[in-house]
Amino acid sequence: TRRIALRGDDALLLAPAALLALQERVLAALAIFHARAPDEAGPELWRLKRIVDAEMEDALWSHLVEGLLAQGGILACGASLHLPTHSVELTPQEQAMAEPLLAALEQGRADPPWTRDLARGFGLAEDETRRLLRKLAKAGQISQVVHDLFYHQAALAELAQLVRTLAGKAELDESLAPGSGAVGAATFRDASGLGRKRAIQVLEFFDRVGYTRRVGNGHLLRPQALWSYTAAPTASSGTAESTLIR
Repeated sequence: TRRIALRGDDALLLAPAALLALQERVLAALAIFHARAPDEAGPELWRLKRIVDAEMEDALWSHLVEGLLAQGGILACGASLHLPTHSVELTPQEQAMAEPLLAALEQGRADPPWTRDLARGFGLAEDETRRLLRKLAKAGQISQVVHDLFYHQAALAELAQLVRTLAGKAELDESLAPGSGAVGAATFRDASGLGRKRAIQVLEFFDRVGYTRRVGNGHLLRPQALWSYTAAPTASSGTAESTLIR
């Protein structure tokens, strides 16, 4: 029997058969998602939860996904989850065009160039640049934070860690209500060096992909969510990985 701790002193006890049945529901939901959206890497952690069971306990959901990730039953690509048999492929021509764009986005870190600037800088048509960036986002190699602004996964991993650090400091601040830990836009702005508008855009992106959730004027880390990033060995050998784990 598997014991899953809940809020307070509560716990959920699951028989092996029940746990396996729940994991199979997750895999089946992903298979359906891939069939309906073959050109997307996969749904984000909490978007998938809404597809499987929006009312499921967060701790149970995190436990299911952690187990499947550890077993290799599902994989993470950027902020997306997918089955091992699913991938979004770029043509050799697209990959060749993408590599300098990816390098420019990575170099831009927390303040990457806009789509129009990338197109101008590399002598590409803006519409074609936008199409390729969107495909790279669907493949999980980059993420679209707002319209025409894409972030490299390495930069997002750094910003996600900054949010976690700030949330930890907020938890320890005795002037706040116990257990709040919410990160405000002004605090994130000052710590990241971004302007207020961009800081809000990044925080709202983390809300959308399920790393944080909006609570009043702040952004609270989802239970047991951690964003880790591992760079690909080379630009052409595959995508980097961001994994949501306990």
